[in-house]
Amino acid sequence: MLGEAQTQAAAIIAQARTDAEQIIATAKLQRAQSRHPPSHQAKPGQAAQTAPAITGHPAPIMVLNDRWRIYAPLNADASAMATLYQAYEPADPATIVVAKVFHQAHGDPQRFRTFLREVRAMRLRHRHIGQIIDAGQDTRSQAVYLISPLYQPGSLNLHLHGRPGTDVSLRWSLWILDQVLAGLQAAAADDTFHLDIKPQNIVLDGPATIRIIDWGMSQLHQAGKSVSTVLPGGTKWFASPEQLGAIDAAPGGLSDLYGVGALAYWLLTGLAPLRRELETAVGADADLLQVRHLMQAGTRPERADHLTPDVPEHLGRLIDQWLSYVPADRIPNGMDPTAALGWARTALG
Repeated sequence: MLGEAQTQAAAIIAQARTDAEQIIATAKLQRAQSRHPPSHQAKPGQAAQTAPAITGHPAPIMVLNDRWRIYAPLNADASAMATLYQAYEPADPATIVVAKVFHQAHGDPQRFRTFLREVRAMRLRHRHIGQIIDAGQDTRSQAVYLISPLYQPGSLNLHLHGRPGTDVSLRWSLWILDQVLAGLQAAAADDTFHLDIKPQNIVLDGPATIRIIDWGMSQLHQAGKSVSTVLPGGTKWFASPEQLGAIDAAPGGLSDLYGVGALAYWLLTGLAPLRRELETAVGADADLLQVRHLMQAGTRPERADHLTPDVPEHLGRLIDQWLSYVPADRIPNGMDPTAALGWARTALG
């Protein structure tokens, strides 16, 4: 199984490198044209950021394929399958990038599949999907890695300091949700579903753009049938019931709509769906199994407009619909996932 995954990886990585060289060449040309007087500029889609000259960087703690100098862990949301680092390349030391390193992936099929899913999904060219600058396997350590822009000011979770619902305007929340839906709609049109929408995976790229990152749980569909193996699971509070095994249905595009509903609920109320209900029942240390049991019992989260007076009634109803435990009830009848995500954007108003 691992050998088959590695063969698949070789083709994906080769294409990713071709795409990366085009991105890098365009970035360097644009940077050269904009230097008057000379100044360091970020790559397209990356927040401008200054960094010391190459002699000012600490000694690298790792070098990937004699190109990427990793010099510090990145203070960002943790990833179960990979470690995030700050890195640079000697040819452009002023631009800091993110190196996502999947250590021991050569001996761990699940870790390798996570890497493959992320490379495949992040090759989609869309302004609301995180981009890959490079991907590969280090010849020394055999670790596989992704290099991507360092988007600033970072994830919604870090940006809001874990305090959603506090001084978060309705207009700003709707702006965030519209862009998330646009990115998911583009992915669905390419038969790809994210399956892990949560505040940690939505990043702010400057003041005017958000991007969806961490596609390690993404699922590819062909002819209406999954060709990825995704075990039941997800992130507590944000995973759909079909991902948790609470209902007999396969995860798919409507699972992403549930994730958007959960994100909307979190933004507008300051709570994740079911957190209030579950902590009342079992305390703050609730796990995924207890979330699933609550869903199977039919317990519903209090509507967002009932918790937050500033949320209009129609928006509360819409979010409640997206959080339905029956996937088909989240949308009007007969819509495919791409159309459903487009409908959801329109429904936000």
